[in-house]
Amino acid sequence: MIYLILSVLFSTSLVLIFKLFERFNINNFQAIVFNYITAAFICFITLTEPININSITSEGWLPYSIMIGLIFISLFNLIAYSVQNVGISVTSVANKISLCIPVIFAFIYYGDSISLLKVLGITLALFAVYFTSKNNEKKESFNSTLFIVPIVLFIGSGLLDIIFIHSLETFDLVNKGLVMKFSTILYTIAAIIGVLVLVIQHFKSNRIKMKNIIAGILLGIPNVLSIVFFLKCLNHYPESSYVFPINNIGIVSVSAISARILFNEHLSKINWFGIFIAGVSIVLLSIK
Repeated sequence: MIYLILSVLFSTSLVLIFKLFERFNINNFQAIVFNYITAAFICFITLTEPININSITSEGWLPYSIMIGLIFISLFNLIAYSVQNVGISVTSVANKISLCIPVIFAFIYYGDSISLLKVLGITLALFAVYFTSKNNEKKESFNSTLFIVPIVLFIGSGLLDIIFIHSLETFDLVNKGLVMKFSTILYTIAAIIGVLVLVIQHFKSNRIKMKNIIAGILLGIPNVLSIVFFLKCLNHYPESSYVFPINNIGIVSVSAISARILFNEHLSKINWFGIFIAGVSIVLLSIK
């Protein structure tokens, strides 16, 4: 149970840190790049065997890790923007109930059976995104862009889950003990992409600041730990149908409560209803 609690806490801390970035005027992109540099470094030093570049280039999963690395850094920037402009609770819901997308993919691509409960879960997931994103402000002050952000995050997170799950199953990375090596490569790819962009920005007078580097390191540590403890949960509880719903509901719930207590984030009754049906959706989607 301790692994599950730590997984929820470290995952929730990521969105809370993004909120603090706004308060301390941290450059999101610079911090996110150094977050991935930190994450890659931690993975490198914890690997039980060194990475052989020649063998890695011949691995069939390398293109998947490159693709995931690119999506990682793109989505992380979108999450930061969503947290700071839309809200912590909405961002967590859009991110976590995206698991309905790989369920649909598994039904279409793998021919998995789909039950009435899963259909209901997918339907509730879509309503949850709408209700948690619903803005009660007057129509003339409504910013349509802020409504679109969680929808794009929802779709993007779902696509990331599809690619990640597909690569794990296709190349049997868990049973072969290659998950950490796979993670190291995708973090490194995300870091390399980010550094290249930073170099270009640097020559355009967007100088890298020390506070952004420190912020990135502070973000990178819980980023890695959230994944480490989640994998430990999967090892401790073989049935993912137990881990996924509890983990995701925990993150959504703790994020909403933390946002209210720490940042006085206002949620209407319809928003709270969206969070509630998000939890129901996660449970239904996780039933085998």
